[in-house]
Amino acid sequence: MATARAACGICIGIVLLLLLVILLPLSYSYIDYYEYGLRQRKSTGKVSTERVFTSGRYFNGPDMKFLKYQADAHLVHLDDVAVFSDGGANNVGLSFQIDVDFTYKLKQDEIGLLHRDLAKTYENVILSRTNDAIKNSATSVLFDDYFKNRKAVEQQFREAVQTRWDAEPPMHATLGQFHLGRIKIPETVAEKQLTAKIQVEKNKEEEFLQSARLERETTAVEVNTINLERQKILRSAQAEANLIVSKALSEADRIRNEAIINGTATLLEKVGIDTEEHKTAFTYIRTLQNRENLGLSISYLSDENIVKTTAQ
Repeated sequence: MATARAACGICIGIVLLLLLVILLPLSYSYIDYYEYGLRQRKSTGKVSTERVFTSGRYFNGPDMKFLKYQADAHLVHLDDVAVFSDGGANNVGLSFQIDVDFTYKLKQDEIGLLHRDLAKTYENVILSRTNDAIKNSATSVLFDDYFKNRKAVEQQFREAVQTRWDAEPPMHATLGQFHLGRIKIPETVAEKQLTAKIQVEKNKEEEFLQSARLERETTAVEVNTINLERQKILRSAQAEANLIVSKALSEADRIRNEAIINGTATLLEKVGIDTEEHKTAFTYIRTLQNRENLGLSISYLSDENIVKTTAQ
């Protein structure tokens, strides 16, 4: 009887030892450095969101395990995101595709909230919200800015994505790096852009031609004004010169006449001609002598004392 009891005790001990050997390893759970963990009961699947566990080894019991979330950065590459540019004067109806690369990390303190709100669907929700944010923000960006102000466009998209993530219910994630990748322009869009650029250049050419034409007309007006002013100055100078010459000639005639009068008076006085009749005759003869087209010759004097002239 005692032997049977001893054997039974040995069996029970062996069973307990086996259970201990089996259950003890099952009671420990491990979390790697790149993971967060929430306790989850194996039998019911219920998850405890009160505490977030980080890397390490934990004794949870055989009925507990960790529901794990990624702790390091998530790397996401979005291909061919269809966007529309701002409806500016040259960009109406332009649609094209862009590539986007970004990283994000889950907030450690909000892993429990993340599980309650989204559980394992958070990745799909983040991708969906990211696409929506980029597409909505792209409608306010000019097509040319994707090439001329790429950094500004990238920053605008980044802020739009983070704002969309923070909307209710929040994503409980922080956006890390964000890069605007390749811009894929369809042929139709490229043709529209080329046509628009050509038209812009043609408009500039026409503006230049009109400006040149206006400049030539303005120059012609200025040249004509200068010529008119020159002619006015020349005519004024000529008129003043003629006036000066006329005054000088008049003054010369006056001086000469005075000299002639004075000289004649002195001559008449010296030769003794004192009667008015003789003075008149002398003056008449002298006047005839000064005529260029008239010759004077005295052949003889008649009784009447008449001086005869002949035309030359």
